Amino acid sequence: MGKEPFEQMSLFSAEENNTLKLRRREDFEEQEEKILPPYASRSAEKNATRLYIEEEHPYRTNFQRDRDRIIHSRSFRRLKHKRQVFMVTTGDHYRTRLTHTLEVSQISRTMGRTLGLNEDLIEAIALGHDIGHTPFGHIGEIVLHKILRGVDRLNGFIEGDDLGGFKHNYQSVRVMDELEKKYVFEGLNLTGVVREGILKHTGLNRHQINYPHWNAEHLFMESETSVTLEGQVVAIADEIAQRTHDLEDGIRAGHVTIKDVRKVALIEWVEKEAGLAPNENEFLYMNSLIRDLINLLVSDVLKESLRRLENFYHKNHRWNFFNEPIVAFSKTMDPLQKELDQFISRKIIHRPGIYWADNLAVLVIRQLFRAYLKAPAEMHSYPTYKYFQSKSEKSGYMIDKWHPEAIQEKSEFIRLIADYIAGMTDSYAMKEYERLTEQAPGTL
Repeated sequence: MGKEPFEQMSLFSAEENNTLKLRRREDFEEQEEKILPPYASRSAEKNATRLYIEEEHPYRTNFQRDRDRIIHSRSFRRLKHKRQVFMVTTGDHYRTRLTHTLEVSQISRTMGRTLGLNEDLIEAIALGHDIGHTPFGHIGEIVLHKILRGVDRLNGFIEGDDLGGFKHNYQSVRVMDELEKKYVFEGLNLTGVVREGILKHTGLNRHQINYPHWNAEHLFMESETSVTLEGQVVAIADEIAQRTHDLEDGIRAGHVTIKDVRKVALIEWVEKEAGLAPNENEFLYMNSLIRDLINLLVSDVLKESLRRLENFYHKNHRWNFFNEPIVAFSKTMDPLQKELDQFISRKIIHRPGIYWADNLAVLVIRQLFRAYLKAPAEMHSYPTYKYFQSKSEKSGYMIDKWHPEAIQEKSEFIRLIADYIAGMTDSYAMKEYERLTEQAPGTL
């Protein structure tokens, strides 16, 4: 009596006449040390890189634990109702932010396994890389960024101060560090290498982004790229997934024809390398094209990464802290994949149908921001409750009586509104807009 459950489980150690036993965390860490090459990341001792030191888990490594926390978070679940390129309501087969995330995870784990990297770390970074993304895709990010840079004053509702801007990779770390609430500590308390990989899956944009109360510990902000190969793999897998699934969705939507696509130089190369030619069944051609395109891009990155990795070691005489791009496209492939990206941007992403959805998103987010500035009680979230509880204890202000001039720390509250809106799904943002328009027209 009184023992912890794990202390009572006899299977964790082999007993007399019993060869069965459960594998422990230490067994997995020992296996990593034996199997992984010297340039791969190890999970052992990474518990010390958490913002709050915790007791180690008996049978999960630190990276497995981080992955599981991300999957079980509310922010991860909300990705299924967030737009990638096409609105979630457009059709059942277009990518959402969640299916994009799963494709990034699949591509990056395939690359990581081939390179001999730590798949648990790769999976954790991949699954968490977009949990800070806004509703309505990248246009939501742009709207919030303009507000928090002081470019958009919301028709005079705010003073227009530069409050540090908004970018989804920074927001993902903010969500993991502060906004998720499941434990006795704030956030998910992930290891430093997972946080760093998620932050650097896209550019840092330092000259415009300066998040307040930023905890940069273990993020190696002096390096633009992730200092682990696992983080770099996820970053380029994100690009490959975007190129290929945006192209497929664009073809499916009828925004581009097979004839248009075949004029792109990289597609011509894919057809030549894979022996692919269009036939009467365009559906089968499209599926083969996307599959072969992914294979060509991934294979190119794998070969180039080995070449760069060898050069890095000869130059630096170390197998860690990769403070330059190692996982990358070759010099031959890079301009071709960039041309494809420009084609997708011009022919698929920036089209009238997409513009209509973007304009709607701009209207909804700006109006919601104004509404919450006027009536903060309309926000229903734990961070909002915690914020006003702390303010009422200090100054006596209550959430239902608050107005924008009442609290000196207005920049902190404006950031809180951005957090609340960024966490919304497309459908919830629309419902909130409709609710505030119909039930409380004075707030919009």
